[in-house]
Amino acid sequence: MKQFVFLLLFISAGAFAQDLNDFRSLQAEGSIPEDFLTLSVDKYKEEISKNDNKELDKEFFLSTRFFIDELLLSGRVLFNDPCTDYVNKVARNVLRRDKKLFKELRFYVLKTTTANAFSTDQGIIFITTGLLATLENEAQLAYILAHEISHYTEEHVREGYIEEQKMEQGKGEYKRTGYDERISKLSVYDKENELEADKKGIDIYLQSEYAVDEIFSAFEVLLYSYLPFDDIQFDSTYLNTEALIIPGSFYPDTIKQITLEKDYNDEGSTHPNIEKRMDAAFDYIGEKKSRGDLKFKISEEDFYHVRNLCRFEHVNMHISQRSYGRAIYSIYLLQREFKDNKFLELSLVKSLYGLAKYKNANRYYDVTLKPKRVEGESYKLHFLLKGLKRSQLNVIALRYAIDFNKKYPNDKMGKLYLEDMKRELVSNSRFDFKELKSKPFTTYMEDLNADLKTFDVQDSIDKVDASDLSKYEKIRLKKELRKMLEESEEDHEESDFHLFALYDVVSEENLIDELSNLKSEIEAEPNTELTYAEKKKLRKKGYRLGLDKVVVVDPLFENYKTRGRQNLVKSESKKLGMADIYGKKYRRIDMETELVDSKQLSANDVDTYNEIGVLFSWVDEVFEHDEIDMISSSRDIMMGLNEEHGTSHYLFTGVQMFKERNSFSVWHLYTILAFYTAPIALVDLLILHNYFNLTAVSIDASTDKIEFAQSETVNLKGVDMILEAYVFDVLYQLAKEDKNKKND
Repeated sequence: MKQFVFLLLFISAGAFAQDLNDFRSLQAEGSIPEDFLTLSVDKYKEEISKNDNKELDKEFFLSTRFFIDELLLSGRVLFNDPCTDYVNKVARNVLRRDKKLFKELRFYVLKTTTANAFSTDQGIIFITTGLLATLENEAQLAYILAHEISHYTEEHVREGYIEEQKMEQGKGEYKRTGYDERISKLSVYDKENELEADKKGIDIYLQSEYAVDEIFSAFEVLLYSYLPFDDIQFDSTYLNTEALIIPGSFYPDTIKQITLEKDYNDEGSTHPNIEKRMDAAFDYIGEKKSRGDLKFKISEEDFYHVRNLCRFEHVNMHISQRSYGRAIYSIYLLQREFKDNKFLELSLVKSLYGLAKYKNANRYYDVTLKPKRVEGESYKLHFLLKGLKRSQLNVIALRYAIDFNKKYPNDKMGKLYLEDMKRELVSNSRFDFKELKSKPFTTYMEDLNADLKTFDVQDSIDKVDASDLSKYEKIRLKKELRKMLEESEEDHEESDFHLFALYDVVSEENLIDELSNLKSEIEAEPNTELTYAEKKKLRKKGYRLGLDKVVVVDPLFENYKTRGRQNLVKSESKKLGMADIYGKKYRRIDMETELVDSKQLSANDVDTYNEIGVLFSWVDEVFEHDEIDMISSSRDIMMGLNEEHGTSHYLFTGVQMFKERNSFSVWHLYTILAFYTAPIALVDLLILHNYFNLTAVSIDASTDKIEFAQSETVNLKGVDMILEAYVFDVLYQLAKEDKNKKND
């Protein structure tokens, strides 16, 4: 088992508390199920051969099988872990009178903050961590499972396809995002199907011992699933510390109330509104009786532990997706129960650090919500974040980084965030750190007024004027004297709260001197960073990055027909061949390559499966940060991977093959007007041209920086020989100089 995989051991309540204190990320465990290992094309062929419904064409099986497999191999799906084990236990209880049906189905948990559940026509049912984080009891989960089981038994996915004729496929961009939007396509049913699944689900549910009332509470969970997993009044003193006091004026007097009602307008929705579903359910239940009135059958303790695991995972996901305000509110909610939790404390440091970085880069609105778009109790927090100035936010972030390091002096990540936050304060915050005070606000004002009682400011100004000092020294001294006078006569503005937030570190640890020295060091550092244009010029002259080893991460291959429709069968076949191309030993390249490939997994490769999820979450975050130089939220996990692989360099590549006809241009016009060359222009417009695009990006996980990027589209057919040539070119630029080059 690789070191970076964190095992959750469910031994006792005390063990749970310890696990959550050191929480890192939810991971799949044990053997990889067959659903993940069978090639998509084999699943497709088998389903086509068994299909008796003539209304279902090949496109249905292609689009569903290949997309579900892409989801399964994303590293975001959990299996054999505590969350999935618990869901399976509840599902088994729901179907205890239909064991044959239970054996047909497979239940997995999907890591996403979206509260959702959906079924597929091949018997896979997904429950999201977003839904598990929001539920109030086991009975609600039981009804939602019964509802999704009904979609499967009634073949609603297939019916929905026939009605819409086809399911929309993803466009040809090289990215691993957008799953939530595409998942929603799998759970789009008409209103009749949705109401039918409610009724069939009720029949299944009533065979269990769960309380009937929880059917209706489950509907309310779904209604408000767009809100945070709880809606608790935000305490305006939450971010305050002994030194840091944010004035109450930074918070609003009222919040924006939750407006969504059960009877919302559903004319533009595929689902009937919640009130219609609840009324229909009430009428259908009628005098039917349940076999019990339980909220928990399997384990109340396990339910809350699983829910907490999902809520902790949401903190991770919010930070990696740069939703720092949502992360802070989730941390606030969790710290009500877990008051002294190291993971939550570090996550708060990461969130404030991210906000400060984006504020300094003038991209603050990329990572914050406009308060007018926020409903419920979290409105207060988002209002505060919108109103904080750059200097205030930087000092708050530094304060929390300092406090975390004092509490956990041996934590490597805490030290990294602290040192980088200090650099940020002196380099990018536009804040004069010399204004920081060495005393608390009240003490500062008391001492100032006491000094002024024994010190005649105006007399001192007169003496400065009469002195032999230079004009500039007089100006400086008189400014300082007048400032003392003004501070004694006026109350400090509330906006200056941050000037006192580090008083203990300023007075006891000489923070001002430390920051001054750091600023001098940074200014003296030579700028050795090459621009993209400079690197491009150097590459033409044979410039090489000089790497000993690179990890090639799950190369993508997309083969497109005309009109942008992907040939999924050929795409998978070509992807399998990419392993050989990247694994080949090329002459003149003295560099080791290690392939991490989702299509090469065996049942025992759960560590590699988890690694794929970590790598794509990490690279998505790095891409989103773009040119902001900052520590990724998963740097600690990546450090473990670097040690495992013996390198910190990861290569993400994708190939797209497509055919297009050339667009009509001025050249074609001139050629057609010239009688003898007209056929050449017509042929050029009519024939299909083969193109392929190779994208390659190498990232250094020790710095979270893109070190190499290349994307080229060529008018050539992407045969293996051509692909090998382009892969060789990429690897050649990454590798160090070959010692045996002279012998080639």
